[in-house]
Amino acid sequence: MFAIAPDGGKIWYDHTPGEPTVLLVHGFASDSARTWGATGWPRALGGRGVLAVDLRGHGQSQGHRPPGGFTPENLADDLLAVLDAAGVAETDVITYSMGGLAGWALARRAPGRVRRLVLGGLGARPASAAEMAGVARELGATGLEAIAEDIAGHRIEGPAPVPALLAAGEADTLAPDAAELAAALGAPFAPLPNRNHFNALSSRAFKQAALEFLEAK
Repeated sequence: MFAIAPDGGKIWYDHTPGEPTVLLVHGFASDSARTWGATGWPRALGGRGVLAVDLRGHGQSQGHRPPGGFTPENLADDLLAVLDAAGVAETDVITYSMGGLAGWALARRAPGRVRRLVLGGLGARPASAAEMAGVARELGATGLEAIAEDIAGHRIEGPAPVPALLAAGEADTLAPDAAELAAALGAPFAPLPNRNHFNALSSRAFKQAALEFLEAK
């Protein structure tokens, strides 16, 4: 299915209804199927509703540059369009890497729509365009230069708009300071042993930490 973004762009999503709903937001140079489906997240989420999305310029979503560029705020507006199209009033959000910038912006721009937020593979230091190009090469993705240029330099800054959990592989060289970011936000941090930026998503520890956080009162 497709949601129509504010600028008319078509944003792909897949919705499995259930309560509560979890919105899954992948990272740069990937897509929903590769980030979440292939690593077992929908199954791990059990009977929850699952709302998976391909960010603009990735997967099955259109890739034209929105007015103002591929900023976290514009990506958040795309996510809000998906929530509206799916009829989801409030959701938990699990993100990875660049997806965390969009999820954070969504929570700030749309009060009341995000209940809890999980940020995986995201550190305090913003990624550079060169680092993002390296991620694209590692994942075999091409044609994402404009997105990398627009997103590079963006980072998360507090205060946290909703309760948040941070998680990162202990060998993640792209988010080596994730624990520092968690401390700055006053958020819990889940270290993922023996995991780097590219294999953290299949970590059982990541899934368990996320589920326990979402289930907390």
